[in-house]
Amino acid sequence: MTTNTQQSSNTEQKIAQEALRKAYTRETEALVAEINQQASCITDINDIWALSDYLNSQRYNIEGKYDFQEPTSVFVLAQLVKEKWLTLDELNGLTPSTKAKVAALAKMS
Repeated sequence: MTTNTQQSSNTEQKIAQEALRKAYTRETEALVAEINQQASCITDINDIWALSDYLNSQRYNIEGKYDFQEPTSVFVLAQLVKEKWLTLDELNGLTPSTKAKVAALAKMS
């Protein structure tokens, strides 16, 4: 038998996963645009190595950030709101307490 708490948790998890997908798409599309711009400015081998280093760091950052795990989802969502890859309005459907936690954490430096 499924309880209201389980249903609420499943709903929140689906909302969080959808929000993560939106943020991931936005962030990776922005990265592609940025890389295209940087690649168009390459003039020597050092520019290539610098771009390679940048790509490696971005890959590490993005893969770690979007590794969804339920216990840390509030922190990830807050980070994405803080970085402006998500808005709080896109988290409608989360419980008021969860949304408040995300908002509070997003305001922290």
